[in-house]
Order: sequence, then C-alpha cells, then structure tokens
Amino acid sequence: MKILNFITLTVALVILGGCSFNEVDSSALGYAKGSSKKYEPLMIAHRGASEIEPEHTLLSYERAIKDKADYIEIDLRQTKDGHLVANHDKTVDRTTNGKGEVEDLTLDQIKKLHTRKGQKILTIEEIIKKFGQTTNYYIETRTNNKGKLVMEKKLIDTLSKNNLIANKKVVLESFSDKSLKKLHKLNSDVPLVQLLKDKDVKNMSNSKLNEIKKYSNVVGPNAKLVDKDFVKIVHKNNMKVHVFFDTDKERTFTSKMLKLKVDGLFTNNPAYTEKVLKEDNK
Repeated sequence: MKILNFITLTVALVILGGCSFNEVDSSALGYAKGSSKKYEPLMIAHRGASEIEPEHTLLSYERAIKDKADYIEIDLRQTKDGHLVANHDKTVDRTTNGKGEVEDLTLDQIKKLHTRKGQKILTIEEIIKKFGQTTNYYIETRTNNKGKLVMEKKLIDTLSKNNLIANKKVVLESFSDKSLKKLHKLNSDVPLVQLLKDKDVKNMSNSKLNEIKKYSNVVGPNAKLVDKDFVKIVHKNNMKVHVFFDTDKERTFTSKMLKLKVDGLFTNNPAYTEKVLKEDNK
C-alpha cells in the first residue's frame, strides 16, 4: 500500500465548480474509481491494531504501524482541565482500572490509571511526539457530553504546530457536522470525513451528498449497511467511501467491502485485512 498525498484543486477549478471548500483530487483519500492502477484501499487502524493490543495505546499504534497500516485512528476526548486524550468511550470504565467520565477527570487523575498490559491513556501530544512524521493520523472529534464543541481549536493548533497539516499527515473525522464545519473554518486545508449514522446511510441522496461536499468529500458509513448502490451514488458524486465495522462484524463484511471497491476500511487488525485483500486480488 502506498500513502497517498492530499492535493487541493486549483483556484480555477474551485471557481468553475462553485465549491465552498478546498477539495482534494480524485486520487486522494483512497482508491480512484476507474483507475488502471491496482486496487489499494486505505487501511485505517481502528484505535490502532486493537484486536491484538489494548486500544489507543502505544502498543496498539506500534503494532498497526509495523503491520503497514496507512493511518492510525485516534478517538479524542477532552479532560476536565482541557487536555485531549485518546479514549473512545465517555468513561474510562471499560478500558482501565478506574471509573468516571473523561471530562470529569483531570489529566493527572487519568495518568494514575492503567489499561491492559500496564499501558497508559495518551494525550494527542504524546502520540505525535512518539510517532512524529513517520505515520499518518486519522483523528475523530466529538462534542462534549452537553453537545458543545470544545476541542477543535486546540486540535488544529496542535496539528499545525507539529506541521502535520502542512505535510499532509492527518485526516479528521466526526459524526458531528458542526465539528467538521468548525474545523474547516479553522483550517480549510485539512481533509475531513463525515461519519454517517445508520439512518443517514439508509436515506442517502444526491442532495445530502451535495451538502456534505461543502466541507468534505469522504463519507464513513457502517459496513453492514453498505451495498453496491450506496458505493455507486457516492462515487458518482466524486466522493470516497471509508467504511467502519461493528466490533464483532469486521470479518463478516471485510471481503464484501473489498469486492465493492470501497476506498478505505477501518480495521482492528491491518495484517488480517491486507491478507484478505491479497486473497481477493488473486
């Protein structure tokens, strides 16, 4: 697999297309439909290689990079004292020896906890310091528990300070269109992915895709709902499909998604997904 660079369209194309954001070209963010090149969808390591190592830990990210994932995926939560940490759930209950909601705990309190194999919850700064420019980052933003936007500016500032946006090393994703629109306003050069709720996938239309295209050209649906018609309508709108899986359904749907030629796949085990891709390409 190759890491594909992000390129903004020329001013002339933006004017002709009447587009309100900096689109990336058709070869970015995944397989280019109609390309004569070998089918090589992006492999996005979901919380790292989370099937093998504790999710969102150094061990998990290191394993994903070793297994040649194109991106390491990072879910962000904000602590009580304003730090951005890698944690999927609202609480630390499932993954650590502690209890409580992330946004009710300070970073010092969180750092006293540990996950499986003695690992710690990481800040986004710690992850970037560890891996720098050696990998690509696929980062999910979300609102706080009251539905407010709290992390966008801090995240963009951190990514910019570390030259990850300028060097095309980061993609940002969210279920919140408000978060994505704020991110786009803060920095229109960063590629964005609109994650889709199940109802949005079932009711997808050209008009809905046109709305999303104002700030993003990638949609992220649950693979269980993706079929030939869905991929067709997205590709017809010159957009990309990056599918995610319910935790226990990845192996059920991976081969189907590869046959549909989606542009990217979240995976809890990049080595497994790569193996299936090679088998299907024989």
